[in-house]
Amino acid sequence: MHVLDALDRTILRLLQDDGAITNAELAARIGLTPTPTLERVRKLEREGFIRKYVALADQAKLGKPVTAFVSVIMKSHGQQTSDAFRKAVARLPEVLECHHIAGEEDFLLKVVAGSPTDYERFVLERLTKIAGIEKVKTTFVLSSPKLETKIPVDAAEEK
Repeated sequence: MHVLDALDRTILRLLQDDGAITNAELAARIGLTPTPTLERVRKLEREGFIRKYVALADQAKLGKPVTAFVSVIMKSHGQQTSDAFRKAVARLPEVLECHHIAGEEDFLLKVVAGSPTDYERFVLERLTKIAGIEKVKTTFVLSSPKLETKIPVDAAEEK
């Protein structure tokens, strides 16, 4: 894996700000011509620095204004139980994120819903039907003063 230079870091910052930027605009912003710019972007994609491109949709406009963080404690902590839980959660579109965590809880989920009633139905009819769950604890989000998807790209010294 190659070490990121200043241009690579700038490309990553710009693409995180606007994934729909054209290659020509990106090239102009970093001071290269389009061909070497595209080569750099493709290399960042191949090496996994860029995983994919997405559009960030407005949750409320899509009828899912409720966000909840859900802590899940499993009955057992074996590999089979964990794998089965992960696979089941991956099939639930309401779950935006699933994190295997250290501490008292085993998993932390980020879930969206249309209303508290919709969330309740999701928990009772879908989430708690997953085998191996011992306890579920919900924390509702009241507001989100900071929502960021951009990963900081450090301006580390060149090696």
